[in-house]
Amino acid sequence: MDIAPFLDKPTAIVGTTGAGKTFAAKGAVEQLLELGRRVIIIDPTGAWYGLRASADSSSSGGFPILIFGGDHADIPIDPTGEAGKALALALADRDVQAIIDTSEMTGGEKNRFLTPFLENLYARNKAALHLVVDEADEVAAQRLADGEQRLFGAFDKIVRRGRIKGFRPLMISQRPAVIHKNVLSQIGTLIALKLTSPQDRKAIDDWVKGNADADQAKAVMKSLSTLPRGQGWVWSPADDVLKLVKFPAIRTFDSSRTPDNGEAAVAPALTAVDVDVLREAMKVAPVAETSQAPAIGAGKAVIEAAEQRGFQKGDAAGYVRGYELARKDGHANAYRQGFRDAAKKIAAAAELAAKLEPDDIEVPPIAGTPSALAAVHPDATAHIEKSMKAAKVIVVDPLRSIGAGDLPASLQRALDSVAWWHSIGFDEVARNRAAITAGLSPTASTFGVYVGKLVERGLIEASSPGHLRITEGGHHAARRERDLNVLAMAKAQLEPQPARVFDFVVEAYPAAISRGELADKMGLSRTASTLGVYLGKVSRLGFVETQPGSMVRAAEFMFQRRR
Repeated sequence: MDIAPFLDKPTAIVGTTGAGKTFAAKGAVEQLLELGRRVIIIDPTGAWYGLRASADSSSSGGFPILIFGGDHADIPIDPTGEAGKALALALADRDVQAIIDTSEMTGGEKNRFLTPFLENLYARNKAALHLVVDEADEVAAQRLADGEQRLFGAFDKIVRRGRIKGFRPLMISQRPAVIHKNVLSQIGTLIALKLTSPQDRKAIDDWVKGNADADQAKAVMKSLSTLPRGQGWVWSPADDVLKLVKFPAIRTFDSSRTPDNGEAAVAPALTAVDVDVLREAMKVAPVAETSQAPAIGAGKAVIEAAEQRGFQKGDAAGYVRGYELARKDGHANAYRQGFRDAAKKIAAAAELAAKLEPDDIEVPPIAGTPSALAAVHPDATAHIEKSMKAAKVIVVDPLRSIGAGDLPASLQRALDSVAWWHSIGFDEVARNRAAITAGLSPTASTFGVYVGKLVERGLIEASSPGHLRITEGGHHAARRERDLNVLAMAKAQLEPQPARVFDFVVEAYPAAISRGELADKMGLSRTASTLGVYLGKVSRLGFVETQPGSMVRAAEFMFQRRR
């Protein structure tokens, strides 16, 4: 059955675990992609990347859909509001097909990222757009936790008012009972597979009473608890369509499938895509998030002060550029080029500074000192020092120690994490473990950015591949932290269901636990793919180790304590 015509109105695909909901949903999205529709998928499961490969795991049959975030990212994303807004602004005006993988984000990170993403997507989008939201109850829960109201409000606005702006939302959930009724009541097409829970059938019954014929509803509601796998009702009252459908196998790679015992997971070859334009757009967009324009009617003194800040920042940046060129080329003419660069930077920075607060422009640190710069241009010492001080440029001098107060809080936390591992006996620490004890996701790019800045400052160094070591200067700059609870910090990276898997695996430590026993403890079917999805999220973060015989064991590093 061609489902695409019914997806032009708000749609929900619901079905219990193992009912075939994933095939129905991915099959519907495949139809949209084949038609060349604009599609954005919010993927909290990390399983939609399979659209980029054919069913036999080759790249020839996949769709060239962009992937943001997650293990298969074309472009990594940080779990921040700035990144969410930047991505929305980059996608809203483009004819694009994209997956936004939030599977590696914690619940709080998703909230911070998705709220401005949805708000700005709603504000800017003006063309037809199919917004696919898997596990829709995560953004539109019936019972909203503290801090979730704004995220729900953004999604609710898209569902209720978004049609005039081009939105065609498609919600996917195994628990319609926990989707907010304000959202569920707005759907025009219902695709319902097997639902065993009375509460979930009741949620569907409530929609039926408001939208469809009561006699038709009786047959549908009676069958929901016994529908075979892969079969479901397609119901669009406005189109006078009610049909029982057997959903075919998807034609792209089944990335949700759990490997059988002894079977290795397949890594598919993904269809190539061009990401350069979007990557560049996302670099520029975050500036608007932190920009703060002066109040309307701001006095002349305010503008002049802003221009002076811009001069100082641009001036210092020009000297930095001059030194870098001189050091690289070994020629005084290079430094003169730096002065010419400075003139351009001063003009641009002054224009921008009229709109920004003093700390909104960050001048990169340099590996040198004013005295080193003066060796290239002896008369410049005093002016360089004055400009750098005014612009708050951090200068790394190997002859002096850097105090802890000289670092931004984010970098200090990352440095302290590496220092803590050294304090308990590790000369070097794996990067992903240091990310965890810094309170950051080991799979997001944020920690890597901090590491790069700390390396530039000479506070840490990359030792063996994937490992970090603190330097002597880093020891002076690090704070002496109390002992860290690695277990608690690791668990904080997980959503509720993967966190339950984590708890059961930790409970069994130092022994391993079988996947079957885990499924039983979770109340899940041993043959369904759900446990594999949850366990995969825990495994990708390095918190569990797979052992022979379908056994898993908690990673030993989480049990480290200061000796």
